[in-house]
Amino acid sequence: MKKLPLLLLLASLNAFSASNSIVAIVDDELITYDMIGVKNETKAAKLASINRQIDDILKMRQVQQLELTLKDQAINDALNYIAQQNSLSLSQLQASPKFDQVLADVKKTLIFNGLKAFIIDQAGLILTQAEIDQALKDNPSTQTDISEQIRIAQIAISSIEQSSLLQSQDTLIKAFLTDLADQINQGKSFSALAKLHSQDESYQNGGESGWLLTAQLPKVFTQVLDTLKVGEVSSPFKAGNSWRLIKIIEKRRVDNHIENIEAALVRQKKDDYFNAWVNKLRQAAYVEIYDQKL
Repeated sequence: MKKLPLLLLLASLNAFSASNSIVAIVDDELITYDMIGVKNETKAAKLASINRQIDDILKMRQVQQLELTLKDQAINDALNYIAQQNSLSLSQLQASPKFDQVLADVKKTLIFNGLKAFIIDQAGLILTQAEIDQALKDNPSTQTDISEQIRIAQIAISSIEQSSLLQSQDTLIKAFLTDLADQINQGKSFSALAKLHSQDESYQNGGESGWLLTAQLPKVFTQVLDTLKVGEVSSPFKAGNSWRLIKIIEKRRVDNHIENIEAALVRQKKDDYFNAWVNKLRQAAYVEIYDQKL
């Protein structure tokens, strides 16, 4: 790593205006005063901004080394969400003079989230029962808060090839799902048929959901689920734009206080691990901050 030429360059750049003054270096990359974006803030705020930019430089290098990329759909979903939160259409957001900055921020946030997920996944972090017990001891529950949860599997179909003009789409889809239900009841795999026929995104998981709060399910779902036993397949029913078959995989009653404690512990463990990983990147790099210029 050649630092001498860079240090000589720094000396030659001291003659430039304060806005172009170099306030930090990360190996062979420079951070100037006008890049930190907090010119009228306190020195502590400026240092915090510089440190964030240093971390961003180091993380972006890892993104490039690992060849991580973003899916267009993820970017579009994020932009649509931002537009909705600001009561705008996507086209209105794209027409905004600030759109380029919004897009850049979205891409950076998504790619860094992807990097964090990748690094944490490689770490194989485990939450121990001892950690949970200690957290529950430190944060005892003040009231009973139990929720009913359920995991379901579904086959959802919203359209089907129509071979006869004498029958409606609804009639054809209902008949098709009735046939699938008969096959399942005769021993065919629900999961295999869901992967083959379902038009819901869950088809990739054989139609299976994660844990769902029963109280938050649409009424049309709960009315059908109330008639089913675990493992039993429903008759076809319509919910939204799709006809569906569903079955209950399993049910459970959950203490929400314990769930919240465990979720907080997992988040903290992930954050601590990732922050330590970024700190190791800093230790391996040549980093210098010229805080006297702030």
